[in-house]
Amino acid sequence: MELEDIVDKYRSAKLQVRALLLVFVGVLPALYVWTSQAETLDGLKLQAEGEVAEERGKFEGARQKVAELPVLLAKLSEIEDELTKAKQILPDKIEIDSILASLGNLEKELDVKLVKFTPGQEVQPNPQLEYKEIAIDLDLRASFPQTMRYLDRLVHMPNLTHIRNIQFSQPLSGGGNEAEGAEPVLLDSRAKLILFRGI
Repeated sequence: MELEDIVDKYRSAKLQVRALLLVFVGVLPALYVWTSQAETLDGLKLQAEGEVAEERGKFEGARQKVAELPVLLAKLSEIEDELTKAKQILPDKIEIDSILASLGNLEKELDVKLVKFTPGQEVQPNPQLEYKEIAIDLDLRASFPQTMRYLDRLVHMPNLTHIRNIQFSQPLSGGGNEAEGAEPVLLDSRAKLILFRGI
């Protein structure tokens, strides 16, 4: 059957038949797509729905984080304030001159003689912690109560300090028995003053 015969039959057919043919021809591509690609399109639809649900979850998570942002900013500000205070206690550098001046002032105030002041090397005792320490050997001469007051004031200095290895001995000269009205017995004492600094 040739194309001209088909066109002649179409022209000679009733109007209703022509309309049905046009509808049928118009539906054929959709029917073909539905039968041949339905499963693929259904899989794509399910995949798209899954992606939408995943993105919606991400969006809700981001919205929750945005809601928590003021609380986190307040916490960050609090931590920065604490860090500033900590830097005052644990300085970035140790100035031996100012430490020696503080010790000299305490020496005069408490009537203690600072016989020896020998700073040691800076060491980092624990590599996992971000601080270093310097040990300073101190030799003192004073009565026991005055020595203890002096050491107590040292550990309460504005900088973070610590006292280790305190040893007492009677001096070779200048100390007698303490009697009424007599001078108090002097002691020689040795200690390590530990100074800390942040890295």
